[in-house]
Amino acid sequence: MTFVFLGLFIVLLGLVVAASLRKPNKLIKLSIHVLGGIVGLWLVDLLLSVFAVEIPINVFTVSLVAILGFPGVIVLTALQLIGI
Repeated sequence: MTFVFLGLFIVLLGLVVAASLRKPNKLIKLSIHVLGGIVGLWLVDLLLSVFAVEIPINVFTVSLVAILGFPGVIVLTALQLIGI
């Protein structure tokens, strides 16, 4: 699973570089938004695992983060810390 997220991170970096070199179209902007949220979920989950707090990565959480982006990661983290 880690290799999947690492691959998505590399794709995200490539899209960000491509967007900075020329004017990005809407598809590239949307891809950066979605991948940024998914990779952000993985990174936050990885960092919180040090404190024994885990955000379950499943279809619901990935879909929520894909729609909301990184603010969705913050919402999921807050809900997990509250215990909901």
